[in-house]
Amino acid sequence: MSGGRVAVSHLVNISKHPGYDNQPAFFPDGKLVFTSQIAALDETGHAVQAVIHDFATGLSTPIPGALGFSPTPSADGSLMLLRDGHVVLHEASGKESQLTETNDAGYFTRFDEQTWVLYMNDKQRRIVIYDPKTKALDTMALGSITAPFRIPGKRAVSFVAVEPFPAPEGNAEPRKLFLRQLNLDDRHVTTLASIPFPTSGSHVWTSRGTLLMASGHAIHEWNPAQPDDWRTAATFDDPELQGLTRIAISPRGDRIALVSTPRDETIIRDSRAASNDALKSHNAAAFVQVLRDDATVIAASGKVIQGRAAMQQEIESRWKLQPDLVFVRTPASIEISRSDPAASERGTWTGHATTPAGPADWRGDYLAVWRKTTTGAGLPSWTIASEVFVTIDCTGAGCAAR
Repeated sequence: MSGGRVAVSHLVNISKHPGYDNQPAFFPDGKLVFTSQIAALDETGHAVQAVIHDFATGLSTPIPGALGFSPTPSADGSLMLLRDGHVVLHEASGKESQLTETNDAGYFTRFDEQTWVLYMNDKQRRIVIYDPKTKALDTMALGSITAPFRIPGKRAVSFVAVEPFPAPEGNAEPRKLFLRQLNLDDRHVTTLASIPFPTSGSHVWTSRGTLLMASGHAIHEWNPAQPDDWRTAATFDDPELQGLTRIAISPRGDRIALVSTPRDETIIRDSRAASNDALKSHNAAAFVQVLRDDATVIAASGKVIQGRAAMQQEIESRWKLQPDLVFVRTPASIEISRSDPAASERGTWTGHATTPAGPADWRGDYLAVWRKTTTGAGLPSWTIASEVFVTIDCTGAGCAAR
């Protein structure tokens, strides 16, 4: 905060990690803690480890044994972490103890030893008040999409909820997002404001009583005194900061931590790699996730395949005839359009299968056209609209069979 306004400058990538790095929070002394992926990601929390970043030294140090989501620091150096649906206290000595007897808690805020507010990771997306003594879970709201965030100076939390909830079947109308408050004293939920932009909903309160929320490449500020006004506080041109999801502010207000989804080219490359992995494991449903519903694919044989569902049927039928069939697509260049929400991917492909006539090994070139959309959380999403494959060469007795 500078002069009563949000001022962001001198941003530095401190994690420099290709995996999942998320959920930043500050210790009272100004050090930063965040979660970093160390294994195949799942919902248990065992695949992420808390990491402390010291701004004085510039070093990030993993905390041994501190596994879990939502690391919440305290002044004595201990951390509260979410693992296996319950909250664990990880002390500086490494000793751990379970703080909540829950199985599906997704986020948490503790006010005192007897008062917790939890987001439940269930179909109802509940915000509940939890009493560790009685184990009671009192549902206060449904349809939340965020953690409960403690409001400074109040016994209250804020959260973002979606309406209508659940979504009516067959209704394609976009749902609306609302910022809401749960007052712990009277257990009353009120709507503070409607949210006019796509966002993940994650937010942070400032020392002056305003709220910051991210959407795409922008940070918006909301003031309770002007509930209908969301002011754009900061925007970023950096391609690495086009999908902001989380914000944290240091206790002194002199540092801000931002989490962003990868840049467009990285999303496309990662999507292609995931598609290759799905082909290798014969997971047809995962393989076609990279395609738009109405995508057009022109196979190397010249066959035109229209739509995601048709492509899934095609690859499944090929695997039945040729169980060892596999393709690998390797990008050589990815160009992001400067005028349209589109990108071109050019590369080479290889394929192998055993046919009744013998083995066949193909190689060739391909071109894919990607289209960009924005999700309801304000994040970039890339899918393939069309792709064309051309065979350059084939070796083996099975080359005549396609």
